[in-house]
Amino acid sequence: IGGVESVLTLQACNEITDTVPEISDSNQELFAQGLANLTSGLFSAMGGDAMIGQSTINIMNGARHRVSSTMSGVFMLLFIVALSSFINLLPVSTLTGVLFMVVLSTFQWKTFVILRYGRLSDSAAILLVTLIAVFFNLAVAIGVGIVFSALVHAWDSGAHVDADIVYKDLVINDEDCSGVKYVHIRGAIFFSSTRKFVSMFNIAEDPDTTIIDFKDALIIDHSAVAAIQGICQRFEKADKRVLLTNVALKDHGRLHRTGDHEALKRQLRHHSDIVDVESNVVTTQEEAPTDLVHVDEANIGQKLADLPMFQHPVDKVDDEVEVLMNKQGTIDIHEKEE
Repeated sequence: IGGVESVLTLQACNEITDTVPEISDSNQELFAQGLANLTSGLFSAMGGDAMIGQSTINIMNGARHRVSSTMSGVFMLLFIVALSSFINLLPVSTLTGVLFMVVLSTFQWKTFVILRYGRLSDSAAILLVTLIAVFFNLAVAIGVGIVFSALVHAWDSGAHVDADIVYKDLVINDEDCSGVKYVHIRGAIFFSSTRKFVSMFNIAEDPDTTIIDFKDALIIDHSAVAAIQGICQRFEKADKRVLLTNVALKDHGRLHRTGDHEALKRQLRHHSDIVDVESNVVTTQEEAPTDLVHVDEANIGQKLADLPMFQHPVDKVDDEVEVLMNKQGTIDIHEKEE
């Protein structure tokens, strides 16, 4: 939670000072913070993180370099150790006014626009985190907000799975198959989208052969693997077969780690094993151009050096450029007088 607060503080400081985000490295800041907290823990001291209030006060008073934060820590130490009696003389109302100015400077006023015109999930997340931070603490609020946003994202991503379903005559391993159901999946298959994925198949009405093309799909988690296995097993019980093609190498690993290896040997097919009867070409792989030339990458530098355009001597080229400049003459560029 401290790391999240530090990153948010760094982002707020960049916005106030109009600093390019690339200049301030959040990874460096988090590494330094973790190392400092580890060292503090070895001496039974309390860890810490970036503080939005103190950082904003520093910046509002002209601080632009790291020495300002160092001096802030030094003076804070002096106030606690030697000047505590002097701090007691300051009225609390003065500190309250300073904090109000910090709030007015750092508050994102466009949040009200998001609450009214933004997505319902975004508005709910803002209100949820704000209320929990007020009545409990910021750490719990950030944790709940992250979980809520992750669930919303998973729900939205699950609705983006789609498929192109066609029926065609194919040749599979030199075997003529007519009326094959060809399902081209697009999107990520995981726990939130498995229900929609399974609904694409109807074991009673589907033909004897069904091909699932994963060229534009990703198998994310075990829920996706279980859904694919369940479909294949139900088709096999109905004396029908399901073939899986264009499965990525990483997805191969997920299927083999928790799947039935014998069944996968029967189901997995290479794209070259499936040929469209009408066009007589592979259906699941784009046809490669036939006029490509093989390039030897090891000797490509020498081949470039042997090109005619690189064979002219440099001095001769410089002489030709100088002749052209002399013919052209000097060019003066100036603003047009009105």
